[in-house]
Amino acid sequence: MKKLIFIFILLLSYSSQAATIGIGSKNFTEQAILGEIMAQLIEAKTKHKVKRRFFLGGTQFTFNAIQKGEIDIYPSYTGTAYIAILKNTKILPAEQTYNIVKHEYLKKYNLVWLNEFGFNNTYGFGVIQSDPLFQNVERLSQVRDFSQKLKFGAPHEFLERPDGYDALQKAYNLKFQDFVGLDPGLMYQALVDGQVNMISAFTTDGRIQKFKIKLLKDDLNFFPPYYAAPLIRKDTLEKHPELKPLLNSLQGKISDELMSQMNYSVDLNGQSIEDVAKWFLVDQGLIAGDASQSVLKQKMSSFWEYALSQKEYVFFLTLEHMSLVAVALLLAMIVGIPTGIFLTRFNALSTPIFAVVNTLQTIPSLALLGFLIPLLGIGKIPAIVALFLYALLPLVRNTYTGIKDISPNLIEVSKGIGLTGFQTLKHVELPLALPTIMAGIRISTVIMVGTATLAALIGAGGLGDPIFRGISSVNHQLILLGAIPSALLAILLDRLLLLVQKLVQKG
Repeated sequence: MKKLIFIFILLLSYSSQAATIGIGSKNFTEQAILGEIMAQLIEAKTKHKVKRRFFLGGTQFTFNAIQKGEIDIYPSYTGTAYIAILKNTKILPAEQTYNIVKHEYLKKYNLVWLNEFGFNNTYGFGVIQSDPLFQNVERLSQVRDFSQKLKFGAPHEFLERPDGYDALQKAYNLKFQDFVGLDPGLMYQALVDGQVNMISAFTTDGRIQKFKIKLLKDDLNFFPPYYAAPLIRKDTLEKHPELKPLLNSLQGKISDELMSQMNYSVDLNGQSIEDVAKWFLVDQGLIAGDASQSVLKQKMSSFWEYALSQKEYVFFLTLEHMSLVAVALLLAMIVGIPTGIFLTRFNALSTPIFAVVNTLQTIPSLALLGFLIPLLGIGKIPAIVALFLYALLPLVRNTYTGIKDISPNLIEVSKGIGLTGFQTLKHVELPLALPTIMAGIRISTVIMVGTATLAALIGAGGLGDPIFRGISSVNHQLILLGAIPSALLAILLDRLLLLVQKLVQKG
């Protein structure tokens, strides 16, 4: 008995020590690499599990997620915190900036800045080296005289930041022809393709060298220092104090050149974020393993070789994707089919109710997620709610139409033989309307499989995860890794439900 009690206490103690730590990142490669480095370090050195929520979105989105406890840690930048969150305007030296954000974040938000990784990823103004407009132009202030000829490209959040587009034009007296909002991973390709003339490049991005981009000097020191460091919730640190010295062991380990090299390996050599993060940790002696430089230099394999190597990852994402669709579809059927039946009995209500479900269907999916995030946060719940709302219209409409299209004579006959209203519904109306209802289920399912790829944007996982990772890192293999299975899943489920529909019609 004593042994059983001892084992029980031991298990209880273990469960209290082990926890799931949520690590997030913004929507570009460097952030995901830093997040993965922290995740692998925690998994290797503690009993904790890590829930990865990478490529979440911009600064405000990720900051809101950590404030609400939807993630515990993410890599942040001192300049972003100083300007975009704390709304400071006076540019200060790096050490003063760090001390201010560390003090203010703890005081205002109960968030703790740990020690800096070592590199400074500030903004640079990137132009193509061979562009004749920028011959003999080395400083941004030199652009003033011809800025009205230029299209400026940057992430969408650059338009909203206090140190962003409007403030930049004012400080340098620039008047760009146009602002083009771009995904961070697509800015460089847009510059190369001539869609824009200048971009707000990240100075540690590996594509600067690859695409022969020249960085114009910020000669007015418009931008503050952007040193990266782990940002962690105070309550998480109090529950798990061992995380502080562990993550602080990364202090000063990543130089500007090393971060650029790791970004290059993912964005241009097609290496996985997981492999690059592991290489770094092994190379720095933080975890055990073989640190081969070939991990960073190796060129990407063919897509099918790559897909085969990622089969477990794809299988897991497919199950995750299907679970989102299945739960949302079940909820939509529970609500939508009875609603369609209800409207056939109370026809006067059909016009306002169909107006509501039609409106829900017309809201763009990203806008709908935007509405739900303030109410439900991020993760699977808002994703399922969004899918549920999109699935309602085909189910309500097809149920209503299927029953309404039944010949009134058949209804009269059923009443004539003494069937009650419920019996008529059960034995006459629903069986005859079932093929139409099945068609509605089929349409809803295909819609949800496609829409569910957007769930990755709010940390809900699914096959959208590699798609958006690939877009952010311009990795076509990653994009296909999510796009092909999601397309095949939609086709497979559509064919399967069509078969069921035909069987129902024969029956």
